Amino acid sequence: MTPDPFVLMLSRVQFGLTIGFHYIFVPLTLGLIVAVAIMDTLRVTTGRHDWRRAARFWYRFFVLAWFIGMATGYPLRLQLEQQWAGYSVHARAVIHAIMGMEGMIAPAMVSLVLVLASLASGQPALDRAITRWILAAVMLLQAACIVTLNAWMQHPVGTESGAAGAQIVSLREIFLSPTAITKVAHTLSAGILTGAMFIVAVSSFYLLRRRHRDVARISLSLALPMAAIALGAVVWSGHESARVVMTTQPMKFAAIEAHWEQGSGPSPLTLFAWPDTALQANQFAVTVPRLMSWLATHSDASPPGIRELLVAAEARIAEALREGAGEAGAGWRQLHDRTSRTRTDWRGLSDAERVHATALASVPSVPTLFAGFRLMVGTAFVLAIVLGGALLYRREVFEGGDRWPLRLLCLALPLPWLATFAGWTVAEVGRQPWIVYEQMATASAARLQPAASAVAEFLTYVSAYGLLAMLFVAIARALLRAGPRRQLWNSAWRYRLRSLFGSRLQRRTAAAARASAWISRPSRARPGRPPG
Repeated sequence: MTPDPFVLMLSRVQFGLTIGFHYIFVPLTLGLIVAVAIMDTLRVTTGRHDWRRAARFWYRFFVLAWFIGMATGYPLRLQLEQQWAGYSVHARAVIHAIMGMEGMIAPAMVSLVLVLASLASGQPALDRAITRWILAAVMLLQAACIVTLNAWMQHPVGTESGAAGAQIVSLREIFLSPTAITKVAHTLSAGILTGAMFIVAVSSFYLLRRRHRDVARISLSLALPMAAIALGAVVWSGHESARVVMTTQPMKFAAIEAHWEQGSGPSPLTLFAWPDTALQANQFAVTVPRLMSWLATHSDASPPGIRELLVAAEARIAEALREGAGEAGAGWRQLHDRTSRTRTDWRGLSDAERVHATALASVPSVPTLFAGFRLMVGTAFVLAIVLGGALLYRREVFEGGDRWPLRLLCLALPLPWLATFAGWTVAEVGRQPWIVYEQMATASAARLQPAASAVAEFLTYVSAYGLLAMLFVAIARALLRAGPRRQLWNSAWRYRLRSLFGSRLQRRTAAAARASAWISRPSRARPGRPPG
């Protein structure tokens, strides 16, 4: 049964909210744990205690972000099992194989986080550095498993689709597909960039306020080049990922570039435009001749446009609708059925017009992808300018004499998240209308509840995540104000206990001291009587 369009859209928005809020913290934890591991390593190799103080300080933010990220990860699995049960059934073998690895990694990660949070101060410096690197490797491996599952949804290789769903043929092919490799590299480098920019922004804030300068300067000396290197990796892996998308998801690539027609010569790169989906043309376009062909194919060849891809989609739909087509065309039949339920004029259309309408339904939102991709690239360009200027004038930055570079570094804090969410939007919206590309339509994967229950659950998620956001901000502000003090939590708890019970404890302690002194005082002999 096809779900109600309103409930389906609400479920998509709810899942987007859930995974978006979760992803605020995931890249931050990846970047912070790598930075902390490097700091502990430098503590061993250089012998400078400031590296230890810096590592201890940034690890507090890591623990905070990690706990909230872990708490927000479980609702994702719950929604997949309940609201998107069709997908869970179809991809059960792949999910169990990949997420089973992630499940084996998770206990080790939890143990390492708790051990380092409670016992790190008593560890030798070398043991602590090794433990940090093990934790970083475990977290990066876990993230790679999750991203690989998403890469399989974008390009389902290594499996065969049948009546029982997708069955694994080669797990090696799933993990080593070009889509998975480029997507893992792009995502992990973006996470390291996010954590490094967080350290850069907070350290710049301390230098502006002239507080904790020793820890701020030594943290900035690591985080600035780390952010620059990670940004270079993000740009390189993003370019390679776009070239893979052109091959494996040509419709998504054409929508990203608002590339409507292939043409006979090299294609220009459209910098800015207003894509008109009704006319299938770009209004007010600003282009650079030949540049898209050179970037996409490293030649003068033009990739196929949306019009050519629509013709290819019509041929595949017609093939899938023939009798005895088998499971290979199940996804296109699902899309055809979904289109028949959403078009009010369906009965008046001929067979060829119905096939064409289904092909049009396979085109993702061109304006969303076109704008999202340029927002991601533009944000990376601005970030490159800010980081390049900071590295060029790093002496002024570290000394804090010129305050404008420090202000710019503080203002650049949201940019990695902005670029990340823009890229995530391009990846996920570009896959629509498929939940598994050309194998399963998103609407066919939904197993949704009634509208009233869906609205109530959506409001519950919004409220819960609002409270978690306020909790994170409150604790992060407390950590920021406290700075890199050694005994942060003990001092805070002692202060609270004294403020609540101080006067009463002082009176009881004084009375106990007087009684103890009276009991233990030496006995004196009375006059006129022998002692004893």
